Amino acid sequence: MDQGQVSTIAASPENGPQRMHVRKFRQGRTRLAARHWVRGDMFATAFLNALSVVFPRGEAFMIEALHPWRDRTEGALQRDIATFIEQEAAHSREHVGFNKAIIEAGYDIEALDRAIKQFVSFFAGCGEITKLGATMCIEHLTAIVAAEILKNREHLEGTDLELRKLWLWHAIEEVEHKAVAFDVWMFATREWSGARRWLTRSTLLLAVSLSFFVNRTRGQVELLRQDGLSKPAGWWQSVRHGFAKGAIGRNVLGPWFEFFRPGFHPHTIDDRELLVRGENLLAAIKLVTEGTTAGADRTSSASRNLAAEVA
Repeated sequence: MDQGQVSTIAASPENGPQRMHVRKFRQGRTRLAARHWVRGDMFATAFLNALSVVFPRGEAFMIEALHPWRDRTEGALQRDIATFIEQEAAHSREHVGFNKAIIEAGYDIEALDRAIKQFVSFFAGCGEITKLGATMCIEHLTAIVAAEILKNREHLEGTDLELRKLWLWHAIEEVEHKAVAFDVWMFATREWSGARRWLTRSTLLLAVSLSFFVNRTRGQVELLRQDGLSKPAGWWQSVRHGFAKGAIGRNVLGPWFEFFRPGFHPHTIDDRELLVRGENLLAAIKLVTEGTTAGADRTSSASRNLAAEVA
């Protein structure tokens, strides 16, 4: 498969291209309104806190994995890589601030940071295509979680609007650039057979998913331990809450399995409507907190209606 074919898949006629752009976003000094900032729910808070802790190092790893391919590609794919890098660099910057707020709330996140350091170190001696493949799989996981956050507003309901703004912005851009690492990996492996590609990416996703589940749950358990829950109780409650009816863990199982389907491409999961919904909600929150609908000129009416809801 040549580079032109990769780009064609990303913008398939039945789905159309998913637009990508770098949004201007700076949170400033982040403060948590409460220790359990997600509706007072310690489990939901622990889940998002554990995710946030890994973002700065994790996103630096993904930027490093894609950077060498920027000069080896051209056209739309090269532009997508540049946008991906800019978006991920901004996510890393903002979550450094959020992680400082977690520490200020009384949590020790050293063990969680150590786990992501070990993950990144594991790939230090691997080849470029392996790093790229790991990034492709991480991006699938983050994109399906981000899509679930955009799809079901209750995951962030009851949170401080400034914090909700951060997580919505991040979720929108994760969904927006969900196909970039996949397309670059397809370009990098264009001389491989279809069977080799499928087997390799499927094996990589299983390995990355296992690491993601174990280490993120271990991170949640550590944070819950600091809230007074024993480790056995923390493991049980984290899994129970994460995979209960309507919970993020259960709701992302379907799109997770999609990755194993031969012929899968991230854009075969059509998230365009979710992106519009997310942009409208983000603009509505900005209207309440900043008095602006910047970034949603075409949907200002919907944004204003939502603003009345979130105010």
